[in-house]
Amino acid sequence: MRGWALCAVVVLAGCRQQELGSSIGALRVAPAQLNFGAVYTGRESRVATFKLVNDGRARQALKWQAPDAPFHVSLLPTEAVPGEVEVVVSFVPELDGKFQGELQVGAVDQDPLLVVTLLGEGLPVPACPVSQECTESVFDLVTKKCVDGPSADGTSCAGNACLTSPTCQNGRCIGVEVDCNDSNLCTVDTCNAVIGCEHLPAPPCPGDGKCQVGVCSPATGCGMEDAVDGTACGATQTCEAADVCIAGACVLRDPPDGYVCAEASPCQPEGLCKADKCIRPAATVLSPDWFFDSSEADAGSGVAPQLHDMMLEPTGALSLSGFFHVKPKLRVNTPAATEGKAGSARRCMLWNERMVCADYPSQVNGKVAMIDIATGETKWTFDLHSARPDFLALTSSLFMARMAVQGSDRLAALFEAYPRASGQGTECRLYFLVVLDASGKLVTAQQLTDPVLSQCNHPHPYGFGADALGDLFVSFSPTISSPAPLVPGTPTVAMSFTRDGIFRWKFTDSTLVGGELAVAQGLLYPENGSTAVLTANGQPAFTLVEPFGRAVVSKTRTIVAPVVGGSQLRGYESGTNSPRWQHLLEPGQSFGSDQLRLATWSTRRGPTTVALTFTNKAGKTQLHGIVARDGREAFTCDVAMGVTRTEPLMFEVANGKLAVMDGTDACGKCDPPFAGSSAAFRTIVTPLLSTPFSEPWVGTFGGAGHDHREESGNDPAVSQ
Repeated sequence: MRGWALCAVVVLAGCRQQELGSSIGALRVAPAQLNFGAVYTGRESRVATFKLVNDGRARQALKWQAPDAPFHVSLLPTEAVPGEVEVVVSFVPELDGKFQGELQVGAVDQDPLLVVTLLGEGLPVPACPVSQECTESVFDLVTKKCVDGPSADGTSCAGNACLTSPTCQNGRCIGVEVDCNDSNLCTVDTCNAVIGCEHLPAPPCPGDGKCQVGVCSPATGCGMEDAVDGTACGATQTCEAADVCIAGACVLRDPPDGYVCAEASPCQPEGLCKADKCIRPAATVLSPDWFFDSSEADAGSGVAPQLHDMMLEPTGALSLSGFFHVKPKLRVNTPAATEGKAGSARRCMLWNERMVCADYPSQVNGKVAMIDIATGETKWTFDLHSARPDFLALTSSLFMARMAVQGSDRLAALFEAYPRASGQGTECRLYFLVVLDASGKLVTAQQLTDPVLSQCNHPHPYGFGADALGDLFVSFSPTISSPAPLVPGTPTVAMSFTRDGIFRWKFTDSTLVGGELAVAQGLLYPENGSTAVLTANGQPAFTLVEPFGRAVVSKTRTIVAPVVGGSQLRGYESGTNSPRWQHLLEPGQSFGSDQLRLATWSTRRGPTTVALTFTNKAGKTQLHGIVARDGREAFTCDVAMGVTRTEPLMFEVANGKLAVMDGTDACGKCDPPFAGSSAAFRTIVTPLLSTPFSEPWVGTFGGAGHDHREESGNDPAVSQ
């Protein structure tokens, strides 16, 4: 074509010397071959021209033999006048593949005919990933890229059991919210994006803290009535004099024999008055009802499985996983024990009453899967490789970094990758943030960029969590170790995104060492820092005199993590740096773990929030409970751990059961935590203790399901 355009402005004889063609008699064609190149099948066409030249002085009547599809011609001349005429041929492929055809022409009284060879290729239109629900992605022929646009209004959308007849409107999935109201004011009506309406028991109705107790009527809701006569109500509680309720008033009386003078604990029944003494049965030792040491070689393979993570359901059923080379073991402490049906899994957590795992069933190219805990069957799998091939094109390997639950219909997943240009030996990294809905479909996906991430020092997301609104918080820091497990350094960059992955804010702290993030009541608590940050804008809120560690946060108190071997613990007014109490252990007693968990302790006066940890005394391991509000000792129970290789490294609380892990031989607070270890696991029956769903940050990993999410339940009736 370019050569023909040039010929149009020069003398015809000179142009003839440049043309490649063929001739018969006075007729010739130039060029004798048209190559249309590659076009996208069904989406575009291409045209080309050749010249039919009559070098004689007389007109020539013509005959033609048209080519087969996908080559097309029209308006072919019936005669050739002296000189030349341009003939247009089009290539319109409807199928993929390479094509060759012929267009033949000549004088009606001559044979053979002149032949123009036609060549072309039909390319399949690249499949475009759908970046989010109610979005359609179309391949743009000009830019050769996928371009997103909103689906047509009225397009059906699904994936949320809390919406009826949902359709796309302006690029968003909109529907009528399911009405979960059961007309019972004594239940909390919620909707789960997977299973639909749930009607949970409402927290106990509050009393006046003395002799009026809360009661609930399904029709009218919370109210109060007189406490049972003899109910303890004041500070004086001895067997000689006790503050008790009589006819709804708190009065001082000489309690009778049998009066409850001491609360029951997980290891000791309540104390009863006999004359002027409080008689209490001796405490028992808490013993495991189930034990598994994964350092012992598996009978089938002869290799010890690398299990060093656990997920405890509210029922007390325990599931185990590792980071590499082992299938997840499901509900291992129950008669219904089973395992995942595919390969290894890591960072498993409880979501929508199922287990969601990273890099399952394969560590290659980044996958997230939801597993039915009862059967081990996979419910769905999200594969970033398939969903966003444009991301994979930037990398040489893609795998999971972190996950966090944002809500029943949102899961955040952060993928890590080696840049393709660098290969797997590099310390450079790429990160892609993905938000999924409850059915494992992509909501949004984006590459995260920042100067901290551009440094080739293995920057890593050591902190990852979400608040009750679903807003996400992630912090990156460089790694000072090589290779994994990873140990964080400075500086730290923190970022925040909405529940749909839309950027909110970020800040960089040159002195903050990377670590986990606790999220509670509008504040971020960095593990290795002492300054809390506002979740609204990333600005500093207040500073303590000590680092938070893996703190717990109740409605009323922030309790910093203990120091192993130390003997004191401090509690602050929640959301401030105002000290409220200091808890001192007995002489000879020291903290045996740097982990804290919040639990609800059932007492005569109602539920009491306690902080749990482990202590040591005279060579014995103890479960130590501290009342969150005032820091007084709630109970101390000896625990028969048996032979242990380390102190308790991680523990979780369920309703009436405690799960404990020890015995890892790798670092704990690095990343992946405890990677490559074969740990020992125990479950211990702990009466009167349960998971406090209403507290914002209940422990090390954000809940029994490791979901890294601030809890969003209702206020308890009493939180002491």
